[in-house]
Amino acid sequence: MITVGDVLALPVFESVRLAAPCEGFAGRSVVNAGILDEEPPANGYKEFFPNEFILSSLGFARRDPALAERSIVSVMECGVAALAIKPAAQDAIGPRVIELSERRGIPILFYEGRYYEQILSSVLSLIRTDQEQSSKSRLIDGLVADRVAADVRASMYDIARATGATLQCFAVQPMGGDDCSLYAELSALSSVLASFRKDWGSVETAYACRYHDYLLAFVSYSRPPIDGRSHSEPDLIGRIEAMSSVRCGVSEEVPLGEGDLAVRQARFALEHAHELESTVVRWADLGVDAFHAAARVDRLFARASALYMRELELHDQCNDTDLLATARAFADAFGDVRSAAEALYQHPNTVRYRLRKIKAVLGMPDSSDRELARFLSLVFL
Repeated sequence: MITVGDVLALPVFESVRLAAPCEGFAGRSVVNAGILDEEPPANGYKEFFPNEFILSSLGFARRDPALAERSIVSVMECGVAALAIKPAAQDAIGPRVIELSERRGIPILFYEGRYYEQILSSVLSLIRTDQEQSSKSRLIDGLVADRVAADVRASMYDIARATGATLQCFAVQPMGGDDCSLYAELSALSSVLASFRKDWGSVETAYACRYHDYLLAFVSYSRPPIDGRSHSEPDLIGRIEAMSSVRCGVSEEVPLGEGDLAVRQARFALEHAHELESTVVRWADLGVDAFHAAARVDRLFARASALYMRELELHDQCNDTDLLATARAFADAFGDVRSAAEALYQHPNTVRYRLRKIKAVLGMPDSSDRELARFLSLVFL
């Protein structure tokens, strides 16, 4: 989706200012662009549609402020994304327009920049690019579903023209939020990948695309992993960090037929980077959190965990016990009864009694405490 913020980040605009406060305007969707160059007919404009980005100089109303206001109001009533005015004939708006802008959330902007034709061309080109990138996002959504290796390789070629033996994925997201254009970052990342590919002979393909609200970079290598490969990864990470203020999640290098796993790994690493407020997180550095992430996306694993937790929860509800909390504390304590008792503020013997009840509820009465701890560590992974 292209937003007003994306449009205003285009280099065809030299300066832009809001004519009136309009909270959240940068996130408004833009689906088309048009020009306002004539006064409205008696029944209002019919040629403008919701979420269009409209440009005007209001030159047709140069000596008629009332006509200018009526024209602006009529355009806003069409539900446009924004109205950008070149202040040749008018550089301020009246109270009626200000009130309508605030109420409907439609920004009125004054700008300096290129000719209409150049701005229109740039906006429409951006919209076409977004449509192409959206198709990439749909392909990637299909990629992360369970696939056989041949299908994954085919998808990786469709998405990134990736060939070779192995693949690594980088999930990159700007820290700037609405104030930063994702497409500007995409251009910068594409340049980084081009120079990286040129400098490393083992790199076969390097490509970046938008994936929803962040970017994915795919780097494929022509040979199976070798010792020298480890030198290229920190080099690329350093180049990405030098781009601007971004967070990055880095997958391991996997066979090309497992490219869907690389995407999953990079996405989870990016999530972890946000949680830690870190610039870069590698999947290989996640440790036990990698298993937590894997457990979350495996539906069979998640369903099995929920089943056993629900059995303990139902017992607690029917018998006014605390078996679920005890089981979680015991798992968190790696099977140490005293540590679990301290966490629960209970006597160790109370915890031992509850463990016997837990074994009975879960259908494993003859299991040792060690076996129960191993089982519960999976349930609460």
